[in-house]
Amino acid sequence: MPTVEPLTLHQTMLHEIPRGRWQEKGGSEPLFSAAPTPLNLATDRFIREEMLQPAFAFAREIVATDEYGSPVPELVRAALADPTLLATNSKEIAEWMHRKQTNGSSAGVFMASLASSSKGNRFVILKAEHQEGVRLNHEGEGDDVVFQVEHLTELIMGQNSRVYKIGLFWIDDADQLVGLMVDKQNGVSFADYFLQQFLGCDLKHRAEVQTEDFVKALTKFINSPLISEEKRGRYATAAVAVLESPAPQLNPTSFISEFLDAEDRDVFSESLPSQIRSSTFAKDTRLVSSQIGGLKLKTSSGVTITASSEAMQNGTVTVDSDSPEGPRIIVRGSTDSYRLSRPPA
Repeated sequence: MPTVEPLTLHQTMLHEIPRGRWQEKGGSEPLFSAAPTPLNLATDRFIREEMLQPAFAFAREIVATDEYGSPVPELVRAALADPTLLATNSKEIAEWMHRKQTNGSSAGVFMASLASSSKGNRFVILKAEHQEGVRLNHEGEGDDVVFQVEHLTELIMGQNSRVYKIGLFWIDDADQLVGLMVDKQNGVSFADYFLQQFLGCDLKHRAEVQTEDFVKALTKFINSPLISEEKRGRYATAAVAVLESPAPQLNPTSFISEFLDAEDRDVFSESLPSQIRSSTFAKDTRLVSSQIGGLKLKTSSGVTITASSEAMQNGTVTVDSDSPEGPRIIVRGSTDSYRLSRPPA
């Protein structure tokens, strides 16, 4: 998880983006601000400590690229070099977001801010929803107090506002525009339009995709007709143990040499995607969390057995590939209960 130093906001532009994608005819247009919005101390603290900093716990590291034709990287880079460009460049960035967001995207507030941390200058992009609320005012004193309720339809950001998208950028030591992205609407995944078409970036690390690629390749390999019943159970159990272990990294080469028989190593290695075959990467099981923690054994007779990894390791469930009657699955233990169920998938 990336560490983000506390930010100080210096200049902040706010624009209003309508719902959905820009339309050539008849569509709503963004409402642009002409100058930075002064933030009082309470608002400044709220944005930094309540909206930005907690969201960075879900951040993904990104790096700018010219592959997608987005103007955002150059506009951000220029504003970091010349703060007087914030007003004009933030307007262009907000307009680009409106053009690239999906038709179902909600209306909201677009914020662009020049900021700094202990490690240098930063550029912040944030999109959040509008929020309605009420404010209680009073007039008079003593026994003559009269209360009035004011309906606030343009409360920009409140305690319960939903933050949709966040981008944090800076120039690294190699003069690359890098940063962090948060897409709170899509959890572990992210909207391609936001990362690529809008921000013009790629993920710096794709650990969860690399982990998923490894699991997919191993699953396909294990179920190959070339692999015996005994090996399938042994290799699958080893994979579960590695994926569940506290080790923070995954090295396919080490897995192959430690757990696969010599005659199977080259075949499996060649089946791996080239980008992970000889690399070590952070183990991130978020995309395969539903596939680990146990094993599912499907038989040719139409019976499916689901077992925990512990059951496979301690011998509660075993595969006897040398039985005279043919390969069979042995489950040790008594039946606690019977339940009606739909057919196994």
